Amino acid sequence: MPVRSGLFAAGAVLAALALAPATAVRGAPAPLEPESGCYIGAYIELDSNLKGDVRTFETLVGKPHASYFRYVGYGQPFPFEWVHELHGYGVAPHIAWEPNHGLGMVRDDEYLQGWAQAAGHTGIPIFLRYASEMNGTWQAYSGDPREYIEKWRTVYRVMKAAAPNVAMVWCPFATPRATITDYYPGDEYVDWVGVNIYSVVHQDGDPSKPPTEDPLSLLSYVYNLYAERKPIAICEYASTHYCRALARDTTDFAIEKMTRLYAALPQQFPRVKMINWFSVDAISDGLADNNYSLTANRRVLDTYRGLISDPHFLSRMSALGAVDPVASPTGDTPPVARPPVAPVQPPPETQLPLAADGPPPVGSTDIWVSVLGARPHAVSGEVEIAVDLPARTRGTTVEFYIDGDFRCITNVEPYRCPWNADRSAPGEHTIEVRVANEAGTEIGSRRVSVIVAKESGQ
Repeated sequence: MPVRSGLFAAGAVLAALALAPATAVRGAPAPLEPESGCYIGAYIELDSNLKGDVRTFETLVGKPHASYFRYVGYGQPFPFEWVHELHGYGVAPHIAWEPNHGLGMVRDDEYLQGWAQAAGHTGIPIFLRYASEMNGTWQAYSGDPREYIEKWRTVYRVMKAAAPNVAMVWCPFATPRATITDYYPGDEYVDWVGVNIYSVVHQDGDPSKPPTEDPLSLLSYVYNLYAERKPIAICEYASTHYCRALARDTTDFAIEKMTRLYAALPQQFPRVKMINWFSVDAISDGLADNNYSLTANRRVLDTYRGLISDPHFLSRMSALGAVDPVASPTGDTPPVARPPVAPVQPPPETQLPLAADGPPPVGSTDIWVSVLGARPHAVSGEVEIAVDLPARTRGTTVEFYIDGDFRCITNVEPYRCPWNADRSAPGEHTIEVRVANEAGTEIGSRRVSVIVAKESGQ
């Protein structure tokens, strides 16, 4: 994942903006926009006390959340399994999809079409924050607004055609302001406008650099530009309760800033329809110089619990409806909406062992190949081929082949490759995976079979 912002706020403190509480001019609601109130969300994947566990987090904060986000590099497979896991809780996934190797790889090709089809195949409401923080200098896709807009519009068109369940979120960082509007793709190509804001005591871990501006000032600039036409999402927010630049606790600072922002949203910023807390100890994770983890500071956690208890802050999306929006979680397992499971049929005979339909058993020493999204003996539609390795090897690369044809390559866990099985003829097909180490030397491989189901009517 990329180094997060707050982390990169630029320059000296700017003059405070006049905070004009905007009254939004409402037209038709945007995709996934609530009629009133503000969804609450969070990033918990790297919180060492949570490790992405939704149930534990919601027990700690006392309220279900409407959305959780994760980062996916452009070129990586669609996170099919994670999306369905969140949907089981009644949660709308929020994907920060980042072309970290530059915009040159972004084109209307088989990867983009396949990724969009996989998103559409889920039928699940998804927030897609593509190529955010483009207005700064720290992203590989920064620097050329014209190319950025061209590539954004390409992604938007493909998504709207293949995945109408996806809401596209265009999201600059709060600073620098001067370049924000240069990258705006146009109202007809944007569903939501986002902004990333961090409250830090010193910028870039440098005591000589002053703190970031007041969070209301940082929000106001983007809000006043776009709120009349688009719902606003604070895609990432956090305030630091420990500053490495000062080597001291800054809990009072964190509580002051977070309270000021969350408390102002209902009245001053009614078109802010989503806010996400970035719960990460960025110091321990080697990302930056601030600790933002809610679970690492009791006072900050208690303050957060109190702020989001306001009924203005919405839990589950009403369209998903797995949990009462105002209910606090209990110790019981949240209800999980699962599709009906077809009766298990005995696996057919195949030339090679049939791919697995679940994770490897504990202690497995084999390269494990499974299919996500369908039974391996009745594959159809958009699925993912998943590979689990018995032990991590530095720089491990996995190549995927179907019937001898190269499909994709990845060196990022989890090892996944999307496949539209409807493009393959019904019957048995061979999947081969080849595993190489950092030096490019093959260290293992595995071949399995899957059976593509005959479509109805054929």
